[in-house]
Amino acid sequence: MQYRYWLPIILPVGCASIMTHVCMVTYRVVVEHKERQRIKSVFSKVVSPNVVNELLKADRISLGGARRKVTIYFADIRGFTRMTDEMQAQAEAYIREHKLPPAVAEAYLDKQAGDLLSTVSLYLSVIADTIIKHDGTFDKYIGDCVLAFWGAPIPNDRHPLQCVRAAIDAQRAIYELNLQRAAENKRREQENAARLATGQAPYPMHRLLALGSGITTGTVTVGLMGSEEKLSYTVLGREVNLASRLEGVSGRGRIIISDATYHEILRLDPELASTCIELPPQEVKGFRDAVKIYEVQWRQMETELQAYDTGILTGTKATPPTDIIAPAGN
Repeated sequence: MQYRYWLPIILPVGCASIMTHVCMVTYRVVVEHKERQRIKSVFSKVVSPNVVNELLKADRISLGGARRKVTIYFADIRGFTRMTDEMQAQAEAYIREHKLPPAVAEAYLDKQAGDLLSTVSLYLSVIADTIIKHDGTFDKYIGDCVLAFWGAPIPNDRHPLQCVRAAIDAQRAIYELNLQRAAENKRREQENAARLATGQAPYPMHRLLALGSGITTGTVTVGLMGSEEKLSYTVLGREVNLASRLEGVSGRGRIIISDATYHEILRLDPELASTCIELPPQEVKGFRDAVKIYEVQWRQMETELQAYDTGILTGTKATPPTDIIAPAGN
């Protein structure tokens, strides 16, 4: 007698295939969710919400290191070193004059250091907020300097114009901040006259600082750098060095751009390009040939020039005329 058994072979094979597919889909969802969380944690503080949303919607984005054409922006707070030296000298003179004991003197110096940091942070935050507003990628603070770039992580062909417009807005924001602080200085000057007459200590005057900017466009290496616990999305390369050098020669209240950036602006916004002034080629450290540069004119309102010419920002002893941005061309 023979017995035949029919085993449902297809059923276990099919179940195994389905389970494998479910596991793969689940794994992919978990990995993608983890990657999205990483993108949010890295970029939420250095780019605008618009850029973060674009990153999260992108099918594929290279963050590990790639060559990209970007526009790089260096901005430096002018007057910081002098302000530091003056505040230190004034603090030491005050300590000697009032013969403060060591513990009190140390506390006084700490307060001066806090005031210094607060002032610089205020100016730097204005610049950083402007960068984010214009969908730039904030890279880092380097002392009293800011590094940012446009064109990555989301590629676009208008990054030179975005960067230059951000630099213009940053200069105007610093100008408005100085107007507010100068107005407060005038008010404090009047109050201090009464305070001194009654033997009270005068209110300190607000320091007015300026901004120098350097911009260039070119191909760099861009990507995430550092440990998993301390990642930074940054740029490396020759063009980064050039932007830094251009910032170094920009002086006070000026925006200097390279020839490459100028020609991109000429393509994207001829009207803006027509306001740029070609300057003599600049010898730049680390570059064999002189670099062709242009200055972007950001003071387009007569009242802005008149404000400087009539000394609207020079009404206090703490802010002599040399602290004020000279009108373009001076």
